[in-house]
Amino acid sequence: MLSHGGSHVPVRMGVIVLGCAAALVAMLSLSKTDVIGSPFTHVAVRSNYLRPSGAALLGRRSRSNLACRSAAEIKAITKQSMDVLKQKTEGTPMGPMVQILEGFMNEYADTNIQANTPASKYQEIVSQSMMLMGDALAKPHQFEILHRAIREPFDYYRWGVEFFRPLIELETSKIHGVENLAKVVDYIEKGENVILLSNHQTEVDPQAIEILLENSGCSLASELIFVAGHKVTTDPLAIPFSLGQNLLCIHSKKYIENPPEKKAEKQAHNTKTMKKMQSLLEDGGTFLWVAPSGGRDRPDPETREFVVAPFDDRSVQMFRLMAQKAKMASGKKTHFFPMAMLTHELVPPPDGIKAAVGEKRSAKRGAANIWFGDEVTEAQDEGLSNKQKQAKFYEDVVSQVDDKYNSMKDARFNQLQTMSEQKA
Repeated sequence: MLSHGGSHVPVRMGVIVLGCAAALVAMLSLSKTDVIGSPFTHVAVRSNYLRPSGAALLGRRSRSNLACRSAAEIKAITKQSMDVLKQKTEGTPMGPMVQILEGFMNEYADTNIQANTPASKYQEIVSQSMMLMGDALAKPHQFEILHRAIREPFDYYRWGVEFFRPLIELETSKIHGVENLAKVVDYIEKGENVILLSNHQTEVDPQAIEILLENSGCSLASELIFVAGHKVTTDPLAIPFSLGQNLLCIHSKKYIENPPEKKAEKQAHNTKTMKKMQSLLEDGGTFLWVAPSGGRDRPDPETREFVVAPFDDRSVQMFRLMAQKAKMASGKKTHFFPMAMLTHELVPPPDGIKAAVGEKRSAKRGAANIWFGDEVTEAQDEGLSNKQKQAKFYEDVVSQVDDKYNSMKDARFNQLQTMSEQKA
């Protein structure tokens, strides 16, 4: 539930993002000294950055010198980790994935430098990541139609959140519509269902939602189930993070016919997923996040500005119909809330749309803003036909997402402009 007076309750949530390559298990045998390199060993291995005699020395060092040293340490950790990985995977089919990972990790290092991540903390998360990703690639996880986040014996969710936390500029990020979030919490606590109909911009959207909810003191995020496409359960650079979230696995309409010979199999899978979803709604207390566009937003080819991808009307109506069936079958009511997300600065998608896995990733640091819109309810006007009611429901959802997204986009533009003027 929401906190008051500044107290925050830790929460958890699923994560859709990336991973690594296979022979990383070899990192298990490396000590921290091996990974970091001797010039910075005392910094990374000890919980205290300075030897006892270093306290007085610290007072005479400039802040910029310390920052440069930390940056060098982080870059050294990244280089040595990737050198080991490239050596272990040389001549294997994992070469292309390792190249993608190397580009991502180099940018991830720069992001952590910007976020002032301590070198010891960075060393810990990188070493842990190499081990976990290697394990996942050595034996890929087979996801069920409904996957529940793995929290023990290892907490994949918490690891994923901490991995991506440095990407989010909390001082420029915000959760809007907290009064509607309070309604969501209340409905779930009553055992009713809530479906968030949202645009989707980046693989780290789940983490962005979770971190902002956590800062708001909301403990509901651990119950959120993401309706997720095939890439997050099949891409070697996504699987480890997907293990830490609740997923309803489905094939997006964008890729249902690619390849053609798999269409019938994918349709059968989606039918099973819909049956599971229907069962969850009839049970009650289900909290779902879905992107009716079927994928991530992309930049406009001319303006290069991100725009909200069109929502598929059939998808929206399908969820509306499932909610009605659940109410008739068990009496459990389902509430619909539009959600607008402005998160593309973090891990923006590639310009094109492709079904194949293995896309390049970016790890830029930026703002994350989300908006909980007003609840959309069924039109009660008896003079409207069922088709007109469907159209009004769809329009209410889409107009709110577009309006809230444009409001956040304009605010972010003004924010960046002000920051640029202050630096000038």
